[in-house]
Amino acid sequence: MSSSSANKLIMSSNERKPDSALITGAGGFIGRHLVRALLQHNHSVTALMLPDEPIPDEWEDRVDIISGDVRELVSLAKCLAPRDVIYHLAAVVSDWGAQQTHVDITVGGTREAIELALLWQARFVVTTSVCAYGDALAKGGVNEITPLGRATSPYEICKQEQERITLEAVRASGLKGVIVRPGNVYGVGSGPWVNLMVEMLRERKPCLLGSGEWDAGLCHVDNLVSLLLACDRADAGDIFIAADGQGVSWKTYLQRLASVAGTPPPRSIPNAVARLGAPILEFIGRVRKQKERPLLTRQSLRLMGGANEFCTDKARLKLGFTPTTRFDEAMQQLQQHFLVS
Repeated sequence: MSSSSANKLIMSSNERKPDSALITGAGGFIGRHLVRALLQHNHSVTALMLPDEPIPDEWEDRVDIISGDVRELVSLAKCLAPRDVIYHLAAVVSDWGAQQTHVDITVGGTREAIELALLWQARFVVTTSVCAYGDALAKGGVNEITPLGRATSPYEICKQEQERITLEAVRASGLKGVIVRPGNVYGVGSGPWVNLMVEMLRERKPCLLGSGEWDAGLCHVDNLVSLLLACDRADAGDIFIAADGQGVSWKTYLQRLASVAGTPPPRSIPNAVARLGAPILEFIGRVRKQKERPLLTRQSLRLMGGANEFCTDKARLKLGFTPTTRFDEAMQQLQQHFLVS
């Protein structure tokens, strides 16, 4: 970037909008909930949207819209006054697809968002994922100091890289960066943990691994948003896990989801079969260059095939974070959603 372009972005403090935020990936599941919460707190919100992405009616003229590619974020934001905080959500959300596509969008977009945060001297909050733990998952308790394991999916690889470049910018450039690792985020509008699961339940496809009688590591979207907002009290370089910590098992979750959605009960795959089948299905899928993800992957096996007890002690002690949306309330919300949809 030229020095003249940078100067346009670094404006005096009296031009900065107070209580203002830029959200990348604002049109996604988590982004829409975050926008709603910020508006409720009377924040000035700017949303980065994909071209032709539908704008929620509730935003009306209350949200400033930037349309474009996150990989060109700095250029897109040239005309903006600096924002106090950048919430970076934009990423490829799938454990399938070409790795280079994941790298270009997820990692490339993060580099752009970091550069903009440095130019604006803004706080930077990036959502990665518990998938950054790679094969350290499904082995019981996990906290922020648990070493990251080996990554096998493009999604896991890029989540680890997002964290690496964020922490490097904190150390080398003074980025006021905070990393949030959400658990399995569910709620009305969740793609993988509600919409996809309901589709599989309706089609009688197996979606439960083994008995499923272990912690699902769930995080309701409203609880995640609460933690994201609480990150204004975090220190640069902090990492936080976002999870409900209510001990809800996959068996309980999928049985309740089937009940509120009016589908047949969940069918199960034996865990031993899943462990053998996941790498084989991935291999076949890549040989065939299939665009749709296989029924089972090693990443989904790690998320669902064993206990994931995500510890939130750090967020509770340092940020005062306490999940407020309980499981029963969340299922009531989903039931109402399915009744009217």
